[in-house]
Amino acid sequence: MALNTARRTVRFSVGWKITDEDEAAIAKLPETAWETSLKQDGSLQAAYFVAELTGLNTREGWPDGTRLIVRRVKPSGRQIKKLTDFERKTGWRYSITATNIGRMWGIAGSHQPQFLDVLHRDHAEVEDRVRTNKAMGLHNLPSKS
Repeated sequence: MALNTARRTVRFSVGWKITDEDEAAIAKLPETAWETSLKQDGSLQAAYFVAELTGLNTREGWPDGTRLIVRRVKPSGRQIKKLTDFERKTGWRYSITATNIGRMWGIAGSHQPQFLDVLHRDHAEVEDRVRTNKAMGLHNLPSKS
């Protein structure tokens, strides 16, 4: 079954815990590949950076046109214990997003790594709120008792 048809386009973005292969690809990125990240309102997010990892890191079986976007941030105190050796060495915490989103008709800049990073983070925030609300018992509403 094809995900995309003449009448339907399925777009995705997904993240995962970085692997050794991911770290090897990140190590190949020149410093000039990193761009300042954006906040949800489009303003620059100082000390947060994104880069395109597509071509340096490939995944077997992924759909054609899949792009990999890597984000780096300075780790917080609570994240220090969870850093990989590579992250400790570089001083950055990394996260990767895979997406099939390219240039979207009518949305300027939609093909830029910064846009894709913001889009993915915004969706993750929504999912986190749903998870939190369910954990608080929101799934029991409206109560019948």
